This record gives sequence, structure tokens and C-alpha cells, in this order.
Amino acid sequence: MGWPGFCFDSAIVAYAVSLSLLFSDVVHPNRMRNRAAVALLFVAFVAMTTLLFLRLSRLPSVIDYSKSDLALLVSWLMLTVTLVVDARFRIGVVVFFANVVSLGLALFAGGLQVDAREHWLPAVNLLIVHIVLAALGEAAFAFGFAFALMHLVQDRHLRQHRFNRWFLQLPSLAILDTWALFASAVGCGLLLLAMATGSVWGDLVLHRWLLLWPKFIATAICWAMYVVYLCVRVVRRAADRRLMVYHVACFAALLFNLLLVSGRTPAGVA
Repeated sequence: MGWPGFCFDSAIVAYAVSLSLLFSDVVHPNRMRNRAAVALLFVAFVAMTTLLFLRLSRLPSVIDYSKSDLALLVSWLMLTVTLVVDARFRIGVVVFFANVVSLGLALFAGGLQVDAREHWLPAVNLLIVHIVLAALGEAAFAFGFAFALMHLVQDRHLRQHRFNRWFLQLPSLAILDTWALFASAVGCGLLLLAMATGSVWGDLVLHRWLLLWPKFIATAICWAMYVVYLCVRVVRRAADRRLMVYHVACFAALLFNLLLVSGRTPAGVA
């Protein structure tokens, strides 16, 4: 893997984790998560700056830039501005949405390599990033599922007035609710980015967007189900038993997608 590909991979992964933390901070504010997200944005900034320097230093002249280089530059400018603005004004929601656009431009830059003289991002690297993001997102959802199950067990103990050893060892309903919310928010962010990188990879390798691919559709449905959970949870400000049962159903749908929906692309690439 060359330095440009390594810098791009590092920037995308740092971006993805940072935006997931920013999203969870918007849903449920937490100072430590916000600081970690901003630190990761700075890592993405360093990686993007290095990538831009490597790209532009290889151009014969300034006018020989490609659309890919231009998209990277705009993404870098947005990231720089949001870091400066956040350091002075602390407006997390604006930073989150601005960097969602910035990350989209960075991914778009990867998809525009076809008009560049040199392909600085090997397609296999983007596929690895997609797989890592998807795995991390599904792991976050698995943690959320565990917290939802514990919430249902604890709720059952309270309803039946069974204050046994299980009840004493499990966290409170409020803590389990918060952990389930955080895990689901992170999972939603990572899964959305995994779908985006997978689509760009399909455009690079298969020369077609995979929006109508059964695996993509099933994944998008699972993601939408979790978004419904997050919206209802934020509106209600607390989860009840029915919402946690829905949370478990969301994970069941995710497992169905993971285990039973075919992951073979239209071109026959697994």
C-alpha cells in the first residue's frame, strides 16, 4: 500500500469513528465523547493534509489537477474550517453535519479517480475500509442488543418485584437505556459509512452503483429500522419495554441480513 492510499484509509477510518461519536454526542451529549471525536477529526485532518500534499506535489503544474483532487481539496477545506469553528464556538451539531458533507466529498474523490492520471486509492483498500466499518457497526449493534436484553430482564424483575442477585448485579434501567442508545447511534453512523464506501467501491470496480443490490437494500432497511428507534428514543427521552423489544427486533433483522441475504455482487464478486 502506497502512502496516498494509507493516508486516505487513515482519514476515512478516523472520520467514520469521529462522526459516529459526534452523532452519539448530538443524541446524548457527553463531553468526553465530544473531545474524542474532535481529536479523531484532527487525525483525519493530518491524514488529509498529507494526502493532498502528496497528490499536488506530483502534478506537473497546478492546472493539471483532476476532479478527484478538487473534491479532496474542498473536503479538506471544510474539515479545516469546522475544526477552527468548533475550537472557538463549540457547536457540535454544525460540526457533525458539515463533516458528513466533507466525508461524502472525500469518498466521492475516491470514486472520481477514473479521470486522474494516477489511481492513488487501490480499490482493494476501499473494500477493506468498507469491511472494517461494517464489522465495527455490527459490533456496536451487538452491544446495543446485549444492553436491550439486560434492560428487558431488569424491567421484568422490577415488574415482578424480584429483587434477587440478578437484579442487584445488573445496572439500572437508566444506565442500560443510555448504553443501548449510545451503541445504536455509533452503529448507525458506522453502518451508513460502510454502505457509502461499498457503493463507491462498486462504482470503481464494477462501474455501477449497488443501490439496487439485494444486500444493499436489506442493509438499508436494517439501518432505517435503527434510525426509527433512535428518533423515537430521542423524542421520548427514555425507553420503555416496547421500545426495547423493538430494539431486539432490529438486531434480529440485522442477523437475518448478515446470515441469510446473499452477499454476492451482480458481477459475481463475493
